[in-house]
Parts: sequence; C-alpha cells; structure tokens
Amino acid sequence: MDETTRLSTNERHLLFSYLLFVLAQPIFSTFTNTFLWRHSHDPVELAVYNIGMYAGVPLGFLLAAKLLRRWGYKRLFFLGSVLQGVVPLVITLYRPSSFPTVALLGVFFGIPMGLYWANRNLITLRATEGRHRLSFLSVESAQNITAGIVAPFFIGLFLESHAANIGLAYVALMAAGLVMLLVAGAFVATTDVDPMFQRIATLAVPNPSVRWKRQRWLEFVGGVQTVNESVLSLLVILTFLGLEASVGTTKSGVAVLAAAAMFLVGKKIPERLYGRVFAVAFGLIGGSSALFALGYDAPTALVFFVAFGIVASFRQVVAMSVMFRTVDAEVSRTDGNRFLYLFDRESFLNFGRVCALVAFIICVTVAPTETLRYGLLVTSLLHVPLWYLVRKLQD
Repeated sequence: MDETTRLSTNERHLLFSYLLFVLAQPIFSTFTNTFLWRHSHDPVELAVYNIGMYAGVPLGFLLAAKLLRRWGYKRLFFLGSVLQGVVPLVITLYRPSSFPTVALLGVFFGIPMGLYWANRNLITLRATEGRHRLSFLSVESAQNITAGIVAPFFIGLFLESHAANIGLAYVALMAAGLVMLLVAGAFVATTDVDPMFQRIATLAVPNPSVRWKRQRWLEFVGGVQTVNESVLSLLVILTFLGLEASVGTTKSGVAVLAAAAMFLVGKKIPERLYGRVFAVAFGLIGGSSALFALGYDAPTALVFFVAFGIVASFRQVVAMSVMFRTVDAEVSRTDGNRFLYLFDRESFLNFGRVCALVAFIICVTVAPTETLRYGLLVTSLLHVPLWYLVRKLQD
C-alpha cells in the first residue's frame, strides 16, 4: 500500500491543491526575482522586495484572524491563493524601478501570502491529526520536489526560448501562474475540515512555556537561515551560471537528487533522529559552501547546489513535523487558541527573515563580493543552534 492510499479524502484533496500551488510557486517566487534582477541587476532591490513581502505575511495572518469565522476557510484560502498571482503580473506589466514602489508591491504580495498560509497551516494541522501526519508531510515533500524538478526547468526553457520578446513572455508566464492558483484555491472547496478557529484576543501567546520559547527561537533562526540561503543561492546562479534557463536547469537538476534522497531515506527517519538531520545538513551544506568560498566559481557553486538539494527537503519535513507536534502539545496543555500559536510562530519566522534581509543589504552594500563569497558559509553555521533547539524540543 502506497502512502496516498492511507490518507483520507480531505488529505488527498489538500495534497492536490498544494501540488498545483507548488507548480506555480517558482513563477511568483524565483522568476519574479529574476525579472527584477534582469531589469536592475541590483541585489538591494531584490532584498527590498522580499522585506516588503515578509513584512506583509503577518498582516495577512491578522486579516485571516479577523475574517475566518465570518467568511470561512474555503473562501479565504481561495482569495489568498489567487491574489498571490496578481502582484507578480503587475510587476511584469508595470516594471517598477523605485525602492518604495518595489517594497509596497512586496507588501501587497505578502498579505495574500499570509492569508493563504494562515488557512493552509490551520487546516493542514487539523486534517492531518494522528498517525498519518508524517506520511502526509512526506508525500507533500515528495510532490514538492517532483514539481521542483519539472516546473523550474520548463519555465526557464520557455523564457529562454522567448528571449527576443522576454517582456511579453514574462507576462504570459505570470498569467498562467494566476490561472493555476485559481484552480488550486477552488479545489480546496471540495474539502470538509473543521479548523476549530477561535478569535484571538492578543497578538502574542500569553505566558509562553519554555518549550514554546524554544519553538520561537527555532522559527527565528530558521527564518534567518532559509532566506539567506534563498537570496544568496539565487544570486550565485545569476552571477556564475546565467539567467532564466540556468536558474531553471540548476533548480530542476538539484531537485532530482532531492527527490531520490527523499524517496530512499525520508520516510525511514524516526523522530528520535530528527536532530541528526541538522547535523548532516551542517556537514553537507557547510562543507560545500566552504568549497565554494575557496573556489568561487561555477563548478564549486554546482557542488553547493547538489548538497543543498539533497538535505533541504529533509530539514523542511523535520521542521514542520516538530512545529506541528509542538503546537498540538501546547494547545492540549493550555486549552489555548491554535490559530494564535500559528500566528505567533509565523511572526517570529518572518521577523527572522526581515532581520536577515536587512543585514544582507548592509553587508552587500559595504562588501558585495565578500557577501556573495562567504555568506553561504556563515549561514551554514546556523545549523548548530537549530540542531540544539530540535533536540531540546524533543526532550
């Protein structure tokens, strides 16, 4: 019996919606950034857009908290999904050039992103309660990796083949992504999940336990790490390997290795070994980023992406599994508001991302070459506190 046949109807429908979302995700994440880079070649502009985006995410969570009881998760999920496709389309049509405009567009993208993830986290948490959660997360990760193989390659190939009219190609791409997000949002209407939402009376968890404080630190440090890896790795590709086709081919090739690793090992990792995932990630990503810092060329960059692709999906599965289990435990212990814990978690995650991007702007302005060369190596050191926090959360 395969993993999907063990899952409930709700879980399978959610996975199908999430698959459509992740197929469209490279369009409005990676390739929106490549569009901005193509027109400015300014890493600060990329950082400013992403700061606006991550600042907007908690606002989207707050909006969900205000509207969820009145509108229901199906309608809000649909809005959050579809509206994420609007801003990238506007960017390709309008081609913003000033930092305030770019930041504002980032905020307007982040708000529906928060609206989407507020509902997605809540219904995933409820729909996957019990022994199927790790199976659900493993299947979700596997399909994310598979989509990561297919989507970036063909998107990059499409843009490269229309290089003579690249502006129109980007507009067509963003329009296609918008349609996919519309279908993904509409498909959630076929589910029947009780999110058990309660209005939040405060913006932070009152009297947080030691365990929840550790979860906050895990989210903050994880936010710093993942956004640094995302921005720096994209700049490495654009600097050493090329534009759209290189971005798509590199990400797809790395995803092939990640899919194989997840298929062979992912479902066999017991919870007691979760901490070791971060230790292995530190060894692979730390070693390959050190090699890149020494070589600082295309071959060593490819070595880094191979190592990153192999372990990044394991980190994500472990981090989400630990987070969901911690939320369940805290809600059970305090009879507290589940949505409040998710909002609190998202706030610390995005605070870490914004802090990292501000630090990146400072570093790349003062020492651009050194930031690109050594940034990934410095970021890899964050695996040490992450390993410690995961171990403590399992005690």
